[in-house]
Amino acid sequence: MDTQKGEIVLYIYHIKGNKNENKNENGASGKIPAEDTPKQQAKLLSSALLARAATHYLTQHSPACLSFAPGQPPAPSWRTQKGSHGKPYFPDCPWLHFSISHSGEYWACAMAPTEVGLDLQLHTKGRKERISSRFFHPQENEYLRRCAYRDFFDIWAAKESYVKYTGQGIDENFASFTAAAPTAPAAEINGAQLKSIPFHPDYSLSLCAPRIDNVIIHYETQ
Repeated sequence: MDTQKGEIVLYIYHIKGNKNENKNENGASGKIPAEDTPKQQAKLLSSALLARAATHYLTQHSPACLSFAPGQPPAPSWRTQKGSHGKPYFPDCPWLHFSISHSGEYWACAMAPTEVGLDLQLHTKGRKERISSRFFHPQENEYLRRCAYRDFFDIWAAKESYVKYTGQGIDENFASFTAAAPTAPAAEINGAQLKSIPFHPDYSLSLCAPRIDNVIIHYETQ
């Protein structure tokens, strides 16, 4: 089926209890070598999940002219490179944009035919007021103060989804824009739309894209 410009496909994998498993390029299940560090294991697992999600997207959600017939192997290798701003992309399939986030027990990836940013945040204990005053825009600080920091992680996820969308990452400009309107979380930042995705009471999940008309969610337990 044709994917509209405002349609985003969101892949969410629950990875608790299976963090040592990986899939090779042929899709066969295998164990990550014991000598690999936790960081290497996480990187291998993320690469395997990204390849799985991209293959599913190409077969189920990409424009018909760019899909491959059932039973045929995908042409892209799903290897990634980093662009000028450090944002990863598929050199074999540059039209397919993606953004990855993982937090707590979940790994998530958004895929779309346009630039997209995704952020997932586990709600943790911490000094929210101090973090907000240091890293957030004054309007965000004021909004969070009024709501007793109830939406702290929603604002954080929205801000991160925006800098992932632009590719700039968290830098000295992180406090220069606001993801909060005077009385509610913002619906857009500099013309890019924001959307909070209801997911789990202990997590905040935010998408950012030029247009968000429809979000399709694929959920799997690993």
